[in-house]
Amino acid sequence: MSSKLATNLMKASSAEDYFRARGRSVNWRTFATLKQEVDHLVNSDLNAASPLVERIEELASITGDSLCEAFAKSSRARLLHLLGKHREANNLYDQAARVMQSFKLKGEAAVVQKQQVDALTHIGRYADALRVARAARRVFAGTNPVQLAQLETNVGNTYQMLDRYPEALAHYDRARLALTEAGTSKMRALIDLNRANVFTELDRPDDAMDLLAVVARTFDRAHQFVLAAHARYHMAYLEFQRGRYNAGLKGYHETRERLAALGSLRLVAWCDIEIAEILLALGAFDDALENASSAHLRFNELEMPYESAKAQMIAALAAMNLGRLDQARAELIEAREVFAKSGNTTFAATVDSYLAELALKEGNAGEASARAQQALRVFARRKLASRAAHARVLAARAAYEAGETAKARRFALAALGEVKNKFAPAVAYMAHHLIGKTERALGHARRARESFRRAVDIVEQMRGGIAADDFKATFLGDKLEVYEDAIRACLDEASAASIDEAFRLVELAKSRGLADLLARYLRESSSRRSRPSKKDDAREKLVKLIEELNWYSSHANLEDEKGGQRRPVFADRYNREIARCERQIASLFHQIESQGASLDDIHQLTATTAELQDSLESGETAIEYFTTADEISAFVVTRESIDVVRGLASKREMERTLAALRFQIEKFNYGAAYVDGFFEQLNHAANQYLGLLYRDLFSGIEGRLRDHRLIVIPHGALHYVPFHSLLNRSGYLVDQFEISYAPSATVLMLCREMNRQSHLPKRSDKVVALGFGGHDTPEVAGEISAIGSLFPNAVKLTGNQATHDNLLRAAPSARYLHLASHGYFRRDNPMFSFLKLADSNLNFYSLLDLRLNAEMVTLSACHTGVNKVFPGDELHGLMRGFMHAGAPSLVASLWATSDESTAKLMKRMYGEISAGASKRAALRTAQLAVKDEYGHPYYWAPFILMGNPN
Repeated sequence: MSSKLATNLMKASSAEDYFRARGRSVNWRTFATLKQEVDHLVNSDLNAASPLVERIEELASITGDSLCEAFAKSSRARLLHLLGKHREANNLYDQAARVMQSFKLKGEAAVVQKQQVDALTHIGRYADALRVARAARRVFAGTNPVQLAQLETNVGNTYQMLDRYPEALAHYDRARLALTEAGTSKMRALIDLNRANVFTELDRPDDAMDLLAVVARTFDRAHQFVLAAHARYHMAYLEFQRGRYNAGLKGYHETRERLAALGSLRLVAWCDIEIAEILLALGAFDDALENASSAHLRFNELEMPYESAKAQMIAALAAMNLGRLDQARAELIEAREVFAKSGNTTFAATVDSYLAELALKEGNAGEASARAQQALRVFARRKLASRAAHARVLAARAAYEAGETAKARRFALAALGEVKNKFAPAVAYMAHHLIGKTERALGHARRARESFRRAVDIVEQMRGGIAADDFKATFLGDKLEVYEDAIRACLDEASAASIDEAFRLVELAKSRGLADLLARYLRESSSRRSRPSKKDDAREKLVKLIEELNWYSSHANLEDEKGGQRRPVFADRYNREIARCERQIASLFHQIESQGASLDDIHQLTATTAELQDSLESGETAIEYFTTADEISAFVVTRESIDVVRGLASKREMERTLAALRFQIEKFNYGAAYVDGFFEQLNHAANQYLGLLYRDLFSGIEGRLRDHRLIVIPHGALHYVPFHSLLNRSGYLVDQFEISYAPSATVLMLCREMNRQSHLPKRSDKVVALGFGGHDTPEVAGEISAIGSLFPNAVKLTGNQATHDNLLRAAPSARYLHLASHGYFRRDNPMFSFLKLADSNLNFYSLLDLRLNAEMVTLSACHTGVNKVFPGDELHGLMRGFMHAGAPSLVASLWATSDESTAKLMKRMYGEISAGASKRAALRTAQLAVKDEYGHPYYWAPFILMGNPN
């Protein structure tokens, strides 16, 4: 009846026409029926409910009847309620109920009060909510079991907000009991949705997930799509709690889009909170801060203090991990005041635990201990095992920092006991790690090693639920110490088995995200050779965002080139739009990755010493560097032997020397006159620092080398070291060795496999050479011409032909792909480092549709080999994009290059390759030739060969 009445009202040309047609039949019962349709629509489609409410209000104003207007107000209140505008909704509920009571419509007034209970709860007026509930309960008791069940559900929600979970469950059970003889499956599903939330808080995730799956299906069948999305939102949270980060993010993004389409901005903001919480766990703190801050603003606008405080708490955690400790403290204290004021002792205690963590970062073990134990008392009293265990770990860390080793061990063991048979990996790995540190301090080496290994195993299990490439890097940010302590413990044992284990741990902590990308490329090589004929919506959106980015970037550049005529207002707007596009591109890419990859795609591929030895050729030696605390060490591996050289250098001292070398190299940017005038001093200074780096990083290894072909696998800042130009008494290392590089042993093996799987004919030596130069790079055209002359079937793309589309068309058939263009490294956002093309900027994201069969890609430009090294030794920059596209070998530069010397080096290198030399031998010969002519490493040493060297 309500649906038919609403349809007729909406079909009428106006409310006035409807009133004229119906005449006296329009009365308060008409409005009561229309209100029922609003109650239905707000749970299925808020966009459809809004125009109906407007028409109801128009009709009520025509009647001039106060009771009809009261029902119209309650309809508007219901819409505002579901839109998250609870304070406005509450005022209208209150007015409507009072009018209905004055007309002796106690039942109708009680229905409005039932709904008002939820609005009052959301604005933190819990006592008023319970008072209104008592009044409504007296009306429903014994007369209307369905309305009573809905009321008890709302009261249960109030107690849930007060973290009084047993009382909340009791009211939900009363609601279910009231529906034993009445009600529908949809009503029971609504109760179970709330029961599932309590089960989640009480560490009963399996019970919660089982309930939610049934609830979501029930709401779908009833066409209650907002409520169905609400259930799936909670399912996504449980996936996250189980460590399935990929599934959690995927669920949230899908639900968020659905809720946005249905007009539920309140639940969209809730999704933003939970997405921020997952991003926190993944170490993506900038993104977490953005999502949490957005939700905080939205909930402030909606006047929802509890939700606003929760968003602020998560934003504070992100700020804390970004090193903004003062901001984090202020926001945590503010959030705590909101929770304490509303009587939510559990979340107040949760903030106390985070303040304990903040105090540990500030070096205040005393405050950390007090805060942690204060939180622990609340969690223990509430029987919240996971939170209590986390508080115990924080107390343990505080004791360890204060030198109370035995106390720290006792607290950590108690934390493990608290979460026994529960899924709490974040607590468990921290507890095992801390136990290992206490055992080591007590001299129990074997027990320490076992605890460290267990901690690593748990972190690896957690890492297994991550699909998005960026997140694999950020996730390890605060966990690398676990691996380093385990590596140290294995090396201290010094047995052959423990050395193999140490090597495996080093590889586990290096370039795993890149290794997964390459492994996926190999698995999908046959299907990825052809572009999909139809792109999905997300990929189409990504392409459009990249086009937008290029448009704004080109206009920003044009504005900057105007010099004194530059218009600051326009330039600022372009730069804001560029920043927006970059944020949206990165976010969308994460979504595409999480939706496109299943957990079965995430292979835990990690090289062992035996596998590395098998992959090495005769006459090759791999030198894999690693760091434990401040100590740089290395594995030296040949086909026949494995050596470990510990304590080569101090990481801090090496980084100071490297910074000094880079400063000397950058002096070449001062111009030709400066370089000519101070050439000898520049050469002497650079050689001095190259000698110091040799002493620290190579002199302790050199005596163990029997081969002249070296594969250097750096670690951390060592990725910026030009090992081939290190200087000893016999000259530069390039004079004595052929040196190539690899991000990890695992990546090296994958690159060699990619090279073997090339789909090009064996005799093909086709070169695709793209060059786009400017007035400051006059040699680019000559460089492209010279390289093209060495290969009879070369494709040369220069000037206006050096476009993105031309590159994507020509590159798949190339054996050698050569790109000569300006390169720009973005330290602030390395995935947007780019090469300049005729029509756009070529960055990581614009390489996603590039499918390569090439044996080698050369990036003949400034800074193309510079990457930002993320935790877990992940290299983020242009090189990652080309390896992701299938390049097994890359030649790229570590610093700004000379246009003239680069052209000569490239011509000589390709000449050697066309004559049959290996890639590393060809690069070395070219470097030696340029060295003899120019002398200073600035000219001959910037280029490195990364990946397969043969």
